Amino acid sequence: MSDQKQHILEATPEALTAWLQAQGEPSYRLAQILEWIYQKRVESFAAMTNLSLQLRQRLEESFDIRGLREVDRRRSDDGKTEKFLFELDDGERIESVWMDQEGHYTFCISSQAGCALKCAFCATGAAGFSRDLAAHEILGQVIAIARATGGVGNIVFMGMGEPLLNLDAVVPAIKSLTDTRRFALGARRVAVSTAGVTPGIIALARGGLRPNLALSLNSPFDEQRKELMPVARRYPLPEVLTACEDYCKRTGRRLLIEYVLLGGVNTSEESARGVARIAREHEALVNLITFNTVDGCGFRPPTKEEVSRFRAELVKGGVNASERFRRGRDIAAGCGQLRGRRQGEK
Repeated sequence: MSDQKQHILEATPEALTAWLQAQGEPSYRLAQILEWIYQKRVESFAAMTNLSLQLRQRLEESFDIRGLREVDRRRSDDGKTEKFLFELDDGERIESVWMDQEGHYTFCISSQAGCALKCAFCATGAAGFSRDLAAHEILGQVIAIARATGGVGNIVFMGMGEPLLNLDAVVPAIKSLTDTRRFALGARRVAVSTAGVTPGIIALARGGLRPNLALSLNSPFDEQRKELMPVARRYPLPEVLTACEDYCKRTGRRLLIEYVLLGGVNTSEESARGVARIAREHEALVNLITFNTVDGCGFRPPTKEEVSRFRAELVKGGVNASERFRRGRDIAAGCGQLRGRRQGEK
């Protein structure tokens, strides 16, 4: 993005109103511009045909409207998952995923280029961290996927990066997503996933936005969690769970626990009982995710028997548990996989 121009996706309705007033334009122009951007999702100011040529030219001079450049796009054989690889202005590449869950569409979007957390089972972490995304780069993923698929689905910040380490961009993005004049999604249709960054959970709780919160747990035992997720060495599990409990009390949201099942590692009945205990104590839902094989990673997917036994133990413990099966393996839909493959092809 040009240093002189603000991206139009980062211009709030209030800022656009002030800009229009300075141009001597009537107030109703705001609704027209917002409709072109967020409902019609045009790719240029020239396409805003109910605006005067002069106004379109002034918009072009003042704002950037360029979208993300699509580098690769792959749809799974079953048609229920589509993976996007986008290139940013500085050459960095990020991934996004569209998922069809029984007719309900979800966009899984990235908040950083790469990730600094280095979780042992994650392809993104293995590739390292490049930089935070700007708010318009986060929202640009939503616009691009909506153009490709026909509409905006639920939004989950579960792509590349740790969202709570980039709140300067994630918070404005959530405000845009839930603003009735922009994307107009209810806060319940937005979820933020975290590996357990306690200060970020606290900040989000006090920000008044109220998206759903998902905790990437992956082990109920702090020592094993530290081995799998180095961030846990800085933010121990009891501290993280306390912050999550405070978040739920402040927002009225129910905590979602995400649990990646790693074959032979965290799939024991003892682990399941530990997860059930945490879920009961925090009235949380549990989403089981079967590990997607990562090249060069020492982990394997769980067997069907491991998944079945683990879930049965959760159910026996009175926990509401769902399963997200490996999806899009034929299109490298695991986070970081398509980006890694394409970089390897250069």
